[in-house]
Amino acid sequence: MTPSTNLPFLPAHTYARAHEWTGLSKLAFASLWLLAFAIPWEDAVTISGIGTSVRLIGVLALGLGLFAIIEKGSVRRPAPGHYMMILFVMSAAVSYMWSLYPEGTWNQTLTYLQLLIMVWLIWELCPETQQQLSLMQAYVLGTNISAIDTIYEFISHVQVDYQRYAGARLNANDLGLMMALSIPFAYYLLMQSKGSMVWVYRLQLVLAGTTVLLTASRGATLASLAALAIVPLTRSWLTVRQKVAVLLTVSLLVVAALAFVPSTSWERLSTMPEALDHGTMSGRTVIWGAGWDIFREHPFLGIGSNAFRVVVSRVLEEPIRLDDVDSPAPPAHNTFLSVLVEQGILGFAIFCAMLGVLVNSLRALPPIPRKVWIVCLIVWAIGVSSLTWEMRKPTWFFFGLLIAQCGGAVQKWPSRVDASPQPPKHRAAVLDLPWSSETAGSGSRAFLWMKDSPAGLRTKS
Repeated sequence: MTPSTNLPFLPAHTYARAHEWTGLSKLAFASLWLLAFAIPWEDAVTISGIGTSVRLIGVLALGLGLFAIIEKGSVRRPAPGHYMMILFVMSAAVSYMWSLYPEGTWNQTLTYLQLLIMVWLIWELCPETQQQLSLMQAYVLGTNISAIDTIYEFISHVQVDYQRYAGARLNANDLGLMMALSIPFAYYLLMQSKGSMVWVYRLQLVLAGTTVLLTASRGATLASLAALAIVPLTRSWLTVRQKVAVLLTVSLLVVAALAFVPSTSWERLSTMPEALDHGTMSGRTVIWGAGWDIFREHPFLGIGSNAFRVVVSRVLEEPIRLDDVDSPAPPAHNTFLSVLVEQGILGFAIFCAMLGVLVNSLRALPPIPRKVWIVCLIVWAIGVSSLTWEMRKPTWFFFGLLIAQCGGAVQKWPSRVDASPQPPKHRAAVLDLPWSSETAGSGSRAFLWMKDSPAGLRTKS
């Protein structure tokens, strides 16, 4: 069988050491897949007495995951990124002792613990590359729900703000960044897919781009432009046929943008240079200035996790509502500033060290996955510079998935497998992924370039 792509994907040993899955472990992974699928539309469904549907799915995933791990009889050694995440959560929890808003700090600590459990479940239940790609796929498919609902809101003339649209009951800026983060994933999966799934990912890319424009989020638009860097970064690995397909996808996006995006969205996005040079960015610079003043009063330990809203509302003479209709107290609208003000220099140093460890771990990956994750981290950094996302599920999901994928490649590679091969010099081994027939379509494959096929791998030609 002739492969359709010439891509250096993850090393062979991550496939070769696949373990036997029991019925319980399959159920646990299925619940985790469903959790990843629901994250992009987490606010769409609310259950009385429980909360969002994501919370219910998370409880189910935790229960099944614990039983599956107990059945397995062992746990994996945590990666360095996990230790940094634990240290960051501990610094947030300790800030309760001097917090200016103890109740909020306690609630945020509980949120961090839940997110840390999600990261741990990804690590334990997704040791193999095929499971990691399946979670990646779940998130991408989940964004279609929010995207379609956003287009429906636009057609129905239901606005979340003046001439701004967002489906699944999400904030327009949050939704825009979720879509921007899905672009490198969808493109990566598109490069590996064949058959009908190719069109699924092409459609998702068109929907994601259209949704970002309908939200009229300037930060998300910048993040989406950064996400498109994945195309030139991987162009040398594309066949002529794939390059034509990329051009077709871009053409579809342009047509969709012209057909659906109103002129008011373009007008708002066109104010981006002026807002950066002379404006207040919808009041954000006022909040940032107030936050900086608070930091100078509490530089080392901060004011306590999740205390920014309450404390800054005391500083501002006229609280700015921005997009939050539930509270007049504004969020930081900058993740880095939020961590700095709430947890001080100490907590901010831990947060930056955590990000540094994540970036450093990318060295273990082959070229294409490494580039995908570098682009994802850049997109995240741009997006969270105008959002408060240190406690949001997408942030921890992406970080957890990154650690899991790097953890699969951190072991010493087999001597017969080239770590950074060049496609023209090697033949391809085509590997059937266990999830491909169930969730990715019968035509989906992952291709692994190697000098020789390791023992136990079946090479098709």
